[in-house]
Amino acid sequence: MSYNWNFTYVGGVPRVQIATGEDIAHLDELNEKMWTVLSCPVKGLEIDEKSLDYIDTNKDGFVHVTEVVATAKWLCSVLKDPGLLTKSTDTVPLAALNTECEDAAKLLEAAKKVLEGVGKADASEISLADSSSCLDAVMAKKLEALKAERAAQAEVVAPYADQTDAVAEAYAAINAKVKDFFLRSRLAQFADKAAVLDVQEELVQGISAANLTEKTADIAAYPLFRIDGTDVIALDATPNPAWAAQWAVVKTLFTEAVTEAAWNEVGAKLAAFADYKASLEVAESDIELDEETANIQAVDKLLHLTRDFFTLLKNFVTLSDFYNPAVKAIFQAGTLYIDQRACDLCIRVNDAGAMAAQAAASNLFLVFCHCTNKVLGQEMDIVAAVTVGDVSNIAVGKNCIFYDRQGNDWDARVTNVMDNPISIKQAAWSPYKKMAAFVEEKIRKMAQSKEESVISNATASIDAKTDSAASAVAAAPAQQPTEYKEAAKAAGKAFDVAKFAGIFAAIGMAVGFIGSFLATVIGVFAGLAWWQMILSILAIFLLISGPSMFLAWTKLRKRNLAPVLNANGWAVNAAAMISIAFGNAMTEQAKFPFSAKMRNADPFADKGTPLWKKCIGYLIALLVILGVLWYFNAFAGVECLSFLPDSPYDPAALTAPADSTAVK
Repeated sequence: MSYNWNFTYVGGVPRVQIATGEDIAHLDELNEKMWTVLSCPVKGLEIDEKSLDYIDTNKDGFVHVTEVVATAKWLCSVLKDPGLLTKSTDTVPLAALNTECEDAAKLLEAAKKVLEGVGKADASEISLADSSSCLDAVMAKKLEALKAERAAQAEVVAPYADQTDAVAEAYAAINAKVKDFFLRSRLAQFADKAAVLDVQEELVQGISAANLTEKTADIAAYPLFRIDGTDVIALDATPNPAWAAQWAVVKTLFTEAVTEAAWNEVGAKLAAFADYKASLEVAESDIELDEETANIQAVDKLLHLTRDFFTLLKNFVTLSDFYNPAVKAIFQAGTLYIDQRACDLCIRVNDAGAMAAQAAASNLFLVFCHCTNKVLGQEMDIVAAVTVGDVSNIAVGKNCIFYDRQGNDWDARVTNVMDNPISIKQAAWSPYKKMAAFVEEKIRKMAQSKEESVISNATASIDAKTDSAASAVAAAPAQQPTEYKEAAKAAGKAFDVAKFAGIFAAIGMAVGFIGSFLATVIGVFAGLAWWQMILSILAIFLLISGPSMFLAWTKLRKRNLAPVLNANGWAVNAAAMISIAFGNAMTEQAKFPFSAKMRNADPFADKGTPLWKKCIGYLIALLVILGVLWYFNAFAGVECLSFLPDSPYDPAALTAPADSTAVK
C-alpha cells in the first residue's frame, strides 16, 4: 500500500480509519482483505434506500466493495475537495464542483437548470430537496407519457366488459378444479371406474358428525362435480358447495354445456387481457432517460451521496458507528423496551431461517420479536440482544414495545429466545436457581403424586366400606345397633400399624441425619479461625458456582455480532466483538432512586421477613445442600474442605459382600 493509512484497534480486531477526504480518495488502494464488510443489502437499513440504490449499479439488491470504490472515484472526480463528503451535508455549493472534469461540468449545467426550475436561479448552492422535487416532477411527466404511449399502441377491449375482473378472479380460483374434472371424466371412460373417481362415501361419513363449517377445507378437496363418465359440465349441474360461488360467476359466460375446449377458450381471452394490463404497468426503471433528465438524476445522485456516502463508509469499511456511543449503526433498527430495560441493539430479521441457523454462534442472549404497527399497516420481525439484567421473566409470548428510528411505536411479541450468558454475576447464582427449581419441581411432582394416590386409595376404601356395610345390613337387618357397628368395623380395612410405624421411623431417621450433620458442621465451623471460615465459605461457593462462572466468562469474551449480520444478508469480513463493558452500554436497565423516606403505599403488601430470619433461612438451605453433597462424597479430595468428617455414605459398601461372621 502506497497510501499511509491510519489504523485503530476496536471490536477485537485492527481496522483502518476512514476520517478524511484523502482516505476516501485512496479507497481503491485499500486491500479488500482489510475491509470489515464486503457487501450489505440495499433494503432494511437506517439509511436512505435511494442512496444505496445509486451505488448498486448492477441492481442485484446488494452493495459490494467494487461498487463502493467506483462511487468513491466518481465523487472525488466531480468535487474539488473530497473532504466535503465527511461533513455529510445535503447541500453542495456550485463552486465546489470540479469543472475541469467533464461529468462535473455537466452536473453544474444541470444544477443551474434545476435551480431555475424551482425558482432559485440566483442561488449559489443546491440542496437535495431542490434536486428531488425537480427530478420527481420530470419523472412523473415521463411516466404518464410512457403509459399513454403504451396504451395507444395496442388497445385491447375487456372481453367481458365491466365483469371481466370478477370473472378473471373466479376463473383463476376454480380453473384447476375444472381441469381436474375433465381429466377424471376421461379416466373414468378409459377405465370404466366412474364410482372410484367420484366423491368417496366414507370421506363424507367421516365429517358428517362434525360442524361442517369447520370442514370447508376437506369439502373443497372433493371433485368440483360428480363423476358420471360424461366429459361435459351441464349448466344445471350441482357444484361442490365449497366452490359454488365461483362457479355461479363463471357459468354465466356459457349458453350450453361446458366442454373442455370452451373452458380453455375463456382462459385464453382472460390471459390475453391480463398481458395487456401488465404492459400498461410501467415503473421509473422502464423510462429511457434523455441526456437532460440523466444529468438531473446525476445531480440528485450527487446530493444523496454527499449526505450518505460517508455514513455508509463508517458502517462498511469499518464499523466505527457501531462502536461510537454517540450514534447508532445503520443496521440498528431502534429500541426494544422489555422487562424494565431498553435494548438498543435491535436488528431487522430478513431471513428467519438463516437467523435461526447462524445467530447462535454470536454467543449473545437474543430475543426474537414479531412487531405490528396498525397505524402504518406494517409488520416486521426483529432480533434484540439483551446484555444486562435478569432474564427469568423473558419468555416466548411476552408482550413488549419497539420504537423504530423514526419514533414510531410497534406492538411486539416475543416469538423465540436464544439463551446465552448475560453476566458473570448471573452465572454465579445460576446453579442455585437451577437446583432450587429442580427441587421445587420434584417436590411438586411428589406432592401431586401423593395427592392422587391418597384420593384414589380413599375413594377405593370408601367404596369398599360402603359396599361391605350395605351387604352386612342386607344380610342382618334385625341386628341390634351394637352388633351392627361391630359388623361394619369388621368390614372395614384394618389400620396397618406396622406400615405407618415404618414411615414414621424413616422420617425420624431423615430428620436425625440432617440434624446430626448440621450439628457436626456447625461444631467444626465454630472451631475454625475467622479467616478459615471465610476461605471455607469462598471455597464452597467456588466449588458450586465456579464452573458456571468460567463458562459464562469464556462466552462473554466471544460475543460477536458478525453471525447475526451475516444471517441478515451482510458479508462481514471481520469479527465484531462485544466486550462486557460495551454490552452493558447496549442495554439500559431501570434504576430507581434509593431513599430511606420511600414508603410502601400498597395496603395489601406483604409485611416482609426480617433480615435475621432471612439469613437463618439462607444458612439452613446452604447447610442442607452441603449435607447432601457431603453425604454423596462430593467433597472427596478437596483439600480446603479436609476439616469435614468422612461421609457415612460409601458407594462401594452397597456392592461389597456381607461379612460371613456377622451376627444374624
